[in-house]
Amino acid sequence: MKGEEDDSLELPMGPSCVSSSPSRFAQTKPTAMQTNTPITKRRRRLRGEASLENLARSIVTGKRVVFISGAGLSVASGVRPFRSGRPEDGSWLQPRNKSEDKRFAAASKTGLQAGLWDQVLWTTATRESFRQDPLKWYNEFWIPHLGSSGLGAKPNAGHLALQQIMKRFPKTCKQITQNIDGLQSNDPHANNKSLVEIHGRAGLYKCLPDSDSDTDSDSDDEEDRPVHLGHRRKTRDLKRKLQDPTLCPYQYLESLAADQLVLPESERSHLAPKNVNPSSDAPCESLKQLSVPPRCPVCCNIAMPQALLFDEGYHSHSFYDFELAEDWLRDCEVMVFCGTSFAVNLTTVALDHARAREIPVYNFNLHDTLVATARLNVSNIMGPAHETLPKLAGTIHRIQNEDGHDDELSN
Repeated sequence: MKGEEDDSLELPMGPSCVSSSPSRFAQTKPTAMQTNTPITKRRRRLRGEASLENLARSIVTGKRVVFISGAGLSVASGVRPFRSGRPEDGSWLQPRNKSEDKRFAAASKTGLQAGLWDQVLWTTATRESFRQDPLKWYNEFWIPHLGSSGLGAKPNAGHLALQQIMKRFPKTCKQITQNIDGLQSNDPHANNKSLVEIHGRAGLYKCLPDSDSDTDSDSDDEEDRPVHLGHRRKTRDLKRKLQDPTLCPYQYLESLAADQLVLPESERSHLAPKNVNPSSDAPCESLKQLSVPPRCPVCCNIAMPQALLFDEGYHSHSFYDFELAEDWLRDCEVMVFCGTSFAVNLTTVALDHARAREIPVYNFNLHDTLVATARLNVSNIMGPAHETLPKLAGTIHRIQNEDGHDDELSN
C-alpha cells in the first residue's frame, strides 16, 4: 500500500498499457503471462481507444485543453532526450561520431544510458558555470551536447498532429513545450498564440547582463495565485528597468539569431548548423570550436543561448512567457502530457494544480506512467508519441464528421 505522497509515482509498464481507473494504490507491474494473454491485450486496446475517444470529445466540444510536451515527443525526429530512457530499438543511444565513443563506453560500464542528464547537464547548464569561462562552456558543453539540438531535424508525426489540433482549435487548445529543439513551431519569431516554448529555443541567443543581482528566489508578491511557475514581481521590475533606452533590449525583451552575433563568419555555423540530422553521421562536434565567445551586436556583452539554465528563473527573459503559461494552466479543464518524464518544476506544478482542481489528466508516454489516485484522475496512453498523437488527431476528425460539428470552435 502507498500513502498520499505516492500520488505521482511513475511505474514502467508495457508500451500498450493504459490505466484510467482512480485508485489510492500503486498498480503492480503485470507478469509476463498476464501481458501476453489475448484478453489482456484486448482490454488494453479498448481502454486506450476509450481514453482517446474521451479526450477527443473534450477537445471537439470546446473544453479548454493544455498540452505539455517533453523530450519524448522529439525522439522520433532524432533529437536526443535529456534523461535516461530507452526507446524500443535503442537507436538514439548510438554515438553520433567518434568523439562520443568514449563517453558512451563509460556510460555503459557504469550502467548509465545516453540521456544528457546522465552526463554533464546538471553541473554545467548554469549561468554561474557560463560566467566562469564562456568560451570553454561553449566549446566543451554547449556545442558538443546541445549546439545542434533539433537544428536540421524535422517535425515528426506527433509534432504535426499537435500543430493540426492547435490550428483547428486555437481558442481552446494550447501547448507548453519543455523542448528547446524548435520542432513545434517553424518560425521562432512568429507570434504563436497557442504555443509557449517555456525552456527556450536552441539557435537563439540573449545578451548576458553585467551582473546577476537575483537570478532566482522564492519570494514573490503573488504567492497565493493558483499556478506559480515564476516571479511576476521580478518580471515587472525588469520591464521597468528596461524602459531605459540605454539598456540592451536583448538582455530581456528580444532574442538574437546566430547570424546577428559578433563572431567570425566561419564560426557562426557552429552555433546554428544547417541541414544537420542529429541521428546521422554528422561532422564531429569536437572539431567545431569557437576562437572567441559570441557577443551582442548592440552592447558587445557576451551572448548566451536562449535556453533556461538550472539557476535561472522564468522571469529572466520574456521569451519564456511563463505568465501566459500560468494563465493557461489556471484556466484549463483538461491537462495532457506528451513525452515528459515528470522531472521538472513545470510538470510538478501542473500536476499539483490538476489534483487541487480535479482536472482530468491524460499522459501520452512510452515509459513514464502516472498512477491514478483519489485526487488524480489520469489515463495513461502508452506508446510512441509519433503514433499515439496522430491517432488522437484522427479520432477528433472522425468525431467532427460523425457528429456534424462545424468549425465554429476554430474560428
